[in-house]
Amino acid sequence: MPNDSPELNHEVTAPRAGTAREWELFVSEDATESPRHVGSVTAPTREAALERAELHVGRDAATLWLCPADEVTRRTAETAALSNR
Repeated sequence: MPNDSPELNHEVTAPRAGTAREWELFVSEDATESPRHVGSVTAPTREAALERAELHVGRDAATLWLCPADEVTRRTAETAALSNR
């Protein structure tokens, strides 16, 4: 069900923390599954982010991908010809 609330229906561009880096989490539950985005963490180092990510996803994931948020590119149908493929 889409959320049409003006408070929640906007893009957030401000960082969550002024001193820590943001990291995006992707997991797959078995080796044949493609990774899916499950959330993000804020941490000053890769090691701290990995520790927080492991706490976040628990033991449900077969693989965990941790990517710096500022190095992840998001594309939508409005910004790319994704629907024409």
